[in-house]
Amino acid sequence: MSFFSDPIPYFDRWREQGPALVETPDGQKSWMIARYDDVVQALSHPCLSSAVIPGGMLNHSDPPEHTRLRKPIARAFSTRRMESLRPRIAQITNELLDTWETEEEVDVIGTFAYPLPIAVICELLGVPAQDRNVVRTLSSELIAPETTVDAYGRFAVYVQNLLDTKEPGDDVITELRDEPNLVANLVLLITAGHETTVQLIGNGLLVLLRDPAMKRRLMDDPILIPDAVEELLRFDGPFPTGLIRVATSDVVIGGVTIPRSSQVVISLGAANRDPSRFADPDVLQLGRNPHVAFGHGIHYCVGARLARIEGEIAFGTLLRRFPELALAAEPEWRESFIRGLASFRVRPKP
Repeated sequence: MSFFSDPIPYFDRWREQGPALVETPDGQKSWMIARYDDVVQALSHPCLSSAVIPGGMLNHSDPPEHTRLRKPIARAFSTRRMESLRPRIAQITNELLDTWETEEEVDVIGTFAYPLPIAVICELLGVPAQDRNVVRTLSSELIAPETTVDAYGRFAVYVQNLLDTKEPGDDVITELRDEPNLVANLVLLITAGHETTVQLIGNGLLVLLRDPAMKRRLMDDPILIPDAVEELLRFDGPFPTGLIRVATSDVVIGGVTIPRSSQVVISLGAANRDPSRFADPDVLQLGRNPHVAFGHGIHYCVGARLARIEGEIAFGTLLRRFPELALAAEPEWRESFIRGLASFRVRPKP
């Protein structure tokens, strides 16, 4: 079975090896960091650089540039602003689920998991509603395993055209218009602002449908849903590997010396299944220790609060409106290093 459909055996092997030079799923040789404590150490280490590609993108920059870039973006994604979006997110959620009421079978990904977060991030940023399908296509190309510089270039051209033609409004693009490296960071915000939440909703719902006891517990006690979102992120989050660093000097992680100039891959998924940190890691259990699905340290996901809110509303509304929701077919995993489903068909009602 491939890494995309079942990464757990890879996670186990990487943790057993400790920090080691391995062949990653894309066929490259890299140092793999996979144990929870090692991942936390690596994500905080000043000599593991995020600046692996040029271009001034927030997640590929180091201090002081990173600090300068992150401050206005973090302000635009403030907790207060994200919380104020709850009514609108709930409205979009219910409108999408209205279409399920008369259907015998639906694809969760195409009819709900994608449309919800892409609508939210586009409205928040100020991307026109008619461009949502274009944005989805550009994002999918960007995160494919065989992605090329051309995929980023096409996305950057779209964003630059948007900046050149967009009227000012009450949105994040207007707020950030004078910030440096805006094109690169809007590509990041648009893509990360919906792709990861798509997988939180899709992966998480699949886990719940395969765990009827947990599904029933959440239906009986919806106050537990925020805790469930955290556990679902730990259990099957969107970044099984995903984070790449370069050693700017010899670096010691987990007692192993990683040579200068080495490429390092940090597996958030493996860390979140580390039995030394999480007892029975392959079992859903609410109230665990903090996971690293959103990263750690200065690169902690700037949109984490928004993703949590969308997850809480999505799962809460799904379980309330469709308590008998059931799998209609075995789901299909897509090939992408943001872990997610290509097809996920369910029956809304018996």
